Amino acid sequence: MAYAFVLVLLFLCPSAWSSTTRQERSIIARWTGENICAMGAERFYGLPEDEIIDLFESQTGLRYSVIPMEPTESERISITTHLTAYMGSVCPSELEQYRKR
Repeated sequence: MAYAFVLVLLFLCPSAWSSTTRQERSIIARWTGENICAMGAERFYGLPEDEIIDLFESQTGLRYSVIPMEPTESERISITTHLTAYMGSVCPSELEQYRKR
């Protein structure tokens, strides 16, 4: 019975299995969009990981480890949707560069 309940949750509520909260996903997306708009997609994605970690933690107040390295489908869709909406309204030319990556 418990196994059936877990399966139902897995298929009907994929966000229940996310490791990030809705607010964290929003912060991750907005932070990424703001930095891509400010420095350009090529430069942003060319930064060394230690610099990205420092920027993320100093600008968001979150630990870098909150970023899902293997996001669930729900997390991926949520972050991508927020990110593309932000960039589409603030810096559409960089959105095209982001999509090419």
